[in-house]
Amino acid sequence: MYGTIDAVITWVDGNDSGLAAKRQKYLTSVGEEKLNDVGGPARYVQSNEIFYAVASIIRFAPFVGRIFIVTDGQDPHLDSFIAANFPGSKVEIKIIDHADIFKGYEEFLPVFNSRAIETMLWRIPGLSEEYIFMNDDFFFVAPSSVEDFFRDDKVVCYSKYLPVWWEEIVHYSHPVRNGHRRVSYKDSLMNSARMLGFHYFPYLPHTPKALRRSVFKEYYEAHPEAVYRNIRHKFRHEGQYNVAGLFYLLEIREGKVIKDMNEDKLFIVREMRDKKDYFKKKLESADNNPTRKFGCMNSLQDASPMEMNMFQDWISRRLSLTSLP
Repeated sequence: MYGTIDAVITWVDGNDSGLAAKRQKYLTSVGEEKLNDVGGPARYVQSNEIFYAVASIIRFAPFVGRIFIVTDGQDPHLDSFIAANFPGSKVEIKIIDHADIFKGYEEFLPVFNSRAIETMLWRIPGLSEEYIFMNDDFFFVAPSSVEDFFRDDKVVCYSKYLPVWWEEIVHYSHPVRNGHRRVSYKDSLMNSARMLGFHYFPYLPHTPKALRRSVFKEYYEAHPEAVYRNIRHKFRHEGQYNVAGLFYLLEIREGKVIKDMNEDKLFIVREMRDKKDYFKKKLESADNNPTRKFGCMNSLQDASPMEMNMFQDWISRRLSLTSLP
């Protein structure tokens, strides 16, 4: 039996002019603010995803007792939305400031880098041992259970596995434009494998992830340099590693991972693509496949007005919402 299981969501309101001005002060390279893989605006734009992410947990993840929203001096003001759609909900929602998790490391604040922030999430005061980590564009879309994430004292890892040697070749085949080679998600996962001496790594999809606080605590106390490696960069950097990738490799080493490469549970809409009716077909696939449980709505800020209306109609129906944000 598992005790209280928390959910942790990282969130930023990039539409906040004050935060944008603060971020601008720390952009050092010419053109850096235009690189969306580093510090560009697309990294911070929000389209009310946080409302739907929280609502999806309350609706479809009844094993979650508390939701921590980690942010930089901001508040999504969810109270009236939750009260309207989930009257009587007992799920506690707490706002956690970056200052709360960077205690003792205040010299690295402010930070605008998700990989740095994720390195410190395990330090949330009172965080449960087992918890679910989500970005604000992750959603549950059907009823889920704790066994989808934790089973037999192991964590479930939804992933395929890639060889480091091949991905190194792919990395160096990326073109260098204006002296910059793209800082990719896959490269951060590969860095995690290199740190631990693995010749392969899990290519983690953008879905809610099962994590354990004690694993991070033990590793980072033994390897403080790994903390500094990630948090010293205010914006994404090619030398950073993927925090969840590090976790799963540590648990694989201990034999505590259930490898689940079945994608039937996953619902992932990638960047708004130009394929005809791509967005519509992805939503229909979730409706037509009852095994779809959770996933990601990537780059919703790039959706057309028609697609945004389509998404709002769809998600409000899936979550049985009576009031929209």
